[in-house]
Amino acid sequence: MVRMLKEAERSKWVIGAMSLLILIGAGGFFAAGLSALGVLRTPSSYEWPAGYVKDVVVAADGKYIVPLIPSGRVQIYDAQWHFIRGWHVDAEGGDFRVESSPSATVEVFTARGEHHYSFSEDGHLISAGILPGSYSSVPNGQSIVVPTSPLLWVFSSPFLSWGVALIGFVGIAIMKKISHKPQGSALGIGTTSREVR
Repeated sequence: MVRMLKEAERSKWVIGAMSLLILIGAGGFFAAGLSALGVLRTPSSYEWPAGYVKDVVVAADGKYIVPLIPSGRVQIYDAQWHFIRGWHVDAEGGDFRVESSPSATVEVFTARGEHHYSFSEDGHLISAGILPGSYSSVPNGQSIVVPTSPLLWVFSSPFLSWGVALIGFVGIAIMKKISHKPQGSALGIGTTSREVR
């Protein structure tokens, strides 16, 4: 009986931890999606966890211009990877690329709608128009791992977010399967019984 009570108490903790993983994973996925669509707006002083990023551009002064596609943001870092500021880009929840111009503006090109936005380095929109060519003609940047706390990587990618949530779902499913085993088998007692008449 004592062993069964200890196992029940332990399973409550495990199920609680797995539920937390589900909440963190789903929260990360939906927060990024809401940010990309412009529903969730974060201040320019907020640094969204970046992790591994494609199409990063280095400006002439050494600043890194980082396009965060999942959250629909552009973030600027100095040459030592200190966060400076970030802002939302209206890419309609789709892909976009960035360029740095000689006049120290940040050029943003979106795949959906093929828009061309020009921003100042403090995130103010200078101009908006349509791409003169196709989106595929915009050059790619570098793939870089932006210094990010390991605990925050889950919020940097929808795949990582859903991966964490999936671990939680699998953990709960395993615990439920274990807890539904017959009590006799948990104590090492045979489960077969003979009917006495």
